[in-house]
Amino acid sequence: MTYCTVVEFEWDGDFDHEGFRRTLGRLSEESPSPEGLLSRITGIDSSGARVIEVWRSGDDAQAFAKQSAPLLATVPMPPPSRVTGFEVTSYEVA
Repeated sequence: MTYCTVVEFEWDGDFDHEGFRRTLGRLSEESPSPEGLLSRITGIDSSGARVIEVWRSGDDAQAFAKQSAPLLATVPMPPPSRVTGFEVTSYEVA
């Protein structure tokens, strides 16, 4: 069943927002879309960032999380303040 993940980051005014934005962009450019990813939405503002991903299945989301963990551990960014996932009951793209 289709699965959605939401990862949120919070930071204070001293955090390097532009550095974080460049890091997200570089990670996206250097890696092809992971197996099973249907869509990814990222947003950054003055208080934090959000990454919303829709996956073909929960297993695909979990496999990507395990695969990307070592790379993300090398990136200078705060730990997520919230991580959630759920089975999708409706997914519409206009």
